[in-house]
Amino acid sequence: MASARIDADTRILIIGAGVVGAALADDLTRQGMTSVTVVDQGPLYRTGGSSSHAPGFAFQTTGSPVMTELARRTLDKLDGLTLDGQWILKRVGGLELACDEERLEYLHRRHNLAQSWGVPARLVAPEECAELFPGLDASVVLGGLHTPTDGVVKAVRAVEWQARRAISNGAKFYGHTQVTGFRIEAGQVTGVDVRATPPVRGNPSKGERLPEGTTVLEADVVVVCAGLWGPGLGKMLGLELPMVPMEHCSSSTSAVPSLVGSSEEEEVSLPMVRHQATGSYFRQYGERLLWGSYEHRVITVEQEEIASPEEFAQTRVEPAIHPLTWPDLQDGWKALRHLFPDTNACEPDDGYNGIFSFTPDGNPLLGEVPGIRGLWLGESVWLTQSAGVAGVLADWIVTGDPGVDTTGLDFRRFDQSHLTRTVSLAKAGENYDEVYDIAHPRKQSNTLRKFATTPYYARQEALKAEFGSAQCGWERPRWYGSPDGSAPSVARDAWGTYGWSPSISAEARKAAGGVGLADRGAASVFEVRGAGAAQHLQDITGAGTFLQVNEWTPVLVASPSGGIAADVTLVRTAKDAYLIVGSSPEDIWHFRRETPYSVSVSDISSATTGLALIGPKAAAVLASVTRGALPAVGSSQAPVLDIGGVPVRAVEETTTGIGGWTLYAATEHGLYLWDLLLEAGAGHGIAPVGDEAVIALAIANGIPAFGTDYGPQDNAAEAGLSAAAGGKAARPGHRILVRLRMDSNLHAVVPGEPVSKDGKVAGYVSSSAEEPATGYFLAFAWVDPEIAVAGAAVEISHLGERWAATIDRAPAAAPSLAMVATDMAAGGAATVGDRLPAAV
Repeated sequence: MASARIDADTRILIIGAGVVGAALADDLTRQGMTSVTVVDQGPLYRTGGSSSHAPGFAFQTTGSPVMTELARRTLDKLDGLTLDGQWILKRVGGLELACDEERLEYLHRRHNLAQSWGVPARLVAPEECAELFPGLDASVVLGGLHTPTDGVVKAVRAVEWQARRAISNGAKFYGHTQVTGFRIEAGQVTGVDVRATPPVRGNPSKGERLPEGTTVLEADVVVVCAGLWGPGLGKMLGLELPMVPMEHCSSSTSAVPSLVGSSEEEEVSLPMVRHQATGSYFRQYGERLLWGSYEHRVITVEQEEIASPEEFAQTRVEPAIHPLTWPDLQDGWKALRHLFPDTNACEPDDGYNGIFSFTPDGNPLLGEVPGIRGLWLGESVWLTQSAGVAGVLADWIVTGDPGVDTTGLDFRRFDQSHLTRTVSLAKAGENYDEVYDIAHPRKQSNTLRKFATTPYYARQEALKAEFGSAQCGWERPRWYGSPDGSAPSVARDAWGTYGWSPSISAEARKAAGGVGLADRGAASVFEVRGAGAAQHLQDITGAGTFLQVNEWTPVLVASPSGGIAADVTLVRTAKDAYLIVGSSPEDIWHFRRETPYSVSVSDISSATTGLALIGPKAAAVLASVTRGALPAVGSSQAPVLDIGGVPVRAVEETTTGIGGWTLYAATEHGLYLWDLLLEAGAGHGIAPVGDEAVIALAIANGIPAFGTDYGPQDNAAEAGLSAAAGGKAARPGHRILVRLRMDSNLHAVVPGEPVSKDGKVAGYVSSSAEEPATGYFLAFAWVDPEIAVAGAAVEISHLGERWAATIDRAPAAAPSLAMVATDMAAGGAATVGDRLPAAV
């Protein structure tokens, strides 16, 4: 959906003059915005928020290509800058240490991620670790990961430098100005209520103060970049922002003997060090070390526990700093002295508990607030990604195109109907507790399990389902019971098979050769209704008016960049009504934005449940319990069927490639349908099928998944969805999604691993699964266009090894579903397929 650039004189108000707010003002004014105002309740530019005490560690490598890119952009923007002759960024590099075999293996994974995302990195021996940071005890270290372009950022200097440039380009910054309320008219933000806050002795504000008596600031766009005060501002709007301020223990040491004589002005010349196994980190701080640890109890901070502006003025203690709770830091102190024996001659000094925010998934909360036009979030952003996030927000606000895949960043990824403060506290607390844990892409959450279940949960539990926790807390069956006795047993490494079971392929084979039943009850389902519904959908998707009642089509919703913003199923249920099935809570907002007066968009997810009846025998099973004819295979028919007395909407199933239908019904009928279909399918060998088997079937049949394999920055041609490309070609230089087949059945790959050609990294794995028919692992991967050719030999870096693989699928036409099912049932190699969405 294309968006017009906003007018240059649009009044933009930014709440918060920290690392995000200042950077955003800078980027907006550089884009030609002429009316940008920034307010902060504290003094400029040491406002008392998280930015004011940030220790400055900026490691770029994460488990996400987007978060890594945002970190890269942050460091690139600040590189080489000085403020009044003082440095802002020093690329001293990073050094991650492993002191046991498990962590050494994980360093190989971290190295793989760095290679995949383009961050310079190399594995180093213990002796080189000690050379990079003299004084480290090499005898207790097994290895390290050196990332030479990582760096230390002086946050307050970065804030002031960007603020100064923004001011020189016309922005206004006001300190000691607290937002006390939002003004909203007809769903559009129009400004904020403000009040003056008292000055802080010894911390004079460097900006202007609002004219005396000002109580309202009008604005067309308001961006909340308030850091740890975000949840309080969200509460004013009736929103639960899933972010939680946490106390984090850190300190410095007294002078370290081996660092005596180091310049306080230079401050740091040695790499930053992380020892994730003990939750510890440290860096040079002149003659001292600055250090901290995550290995302590979770200490959440409620809004009323954060000092008010008046308390800040009275005590001169920054609100984002609480007294150190030394017992929480003692284990970190022991870990530091163990790794760096010189500190045995030191004492901890100047410790405190700094406050900063965590979200359930560790990613920021960005984007326009649902239902309030012009109100944007730039919340829960760490210093590492700050300037990168600001650049994305500036592009997003001004042009409508953020320029990066925001699937994991957009605030709308969280379902507001499932959010409470208890949920935010539990999930964010888990994130804090595991921030330095070994993170496998298949790792499951352990908090709030059974929080949201489909009607089938009790039956699945009785079938010994292995459950996982999906988005928004849904309890999902990953696989069932034990594999059948004929399943091949292949010895593979523990990392590749973490969170995997032979049951997955066994279920997939049963479904492909007969019939399977899969729980689809956690989908996002909504209804578009009204006299203008058809035209509204036509405007958004290019589909709607051509559909007849009881017809369906898959639709790719276009993003502003020409990529894919959503992948949904569209069903016309009446002349003026449509059912839409998506995969994320975010999907509904593509259809609610700028909704005509004559159209309503209603979320009916909780009222709707779904079951997928798949495989070549699905028709026989369904016919045995259905009054009347079934919809024709391969047709656009989506009628309401009478299945055992229950009105059920039947839509052809296309995500696995083996045929069948997804059956949508009222939630109260779900359990009855589950029992009815399993009983009817017993004579056909029906198998309950978990989510992992559904994924394996999709990958085996060449069907990539939105949000996992492709997204807003990828067009249909690049994602291999040839039938949806509508004549559009891949853009020059953009990587192409291909499928790989491992050359050995002993090799199990996982997402995030780099793909190389002739020794050069040329892409990365986005998803993987064992091919049910052959026992060889398959993977979707984004690769450079030069090698996106069927038959090309490549290598996958898996921990410390390189494994041979072959590209067996480049963008191609789809076979029939019957061909796919027949091949898999016969035990042959799965035929390549393509989902066939409508061109938009």
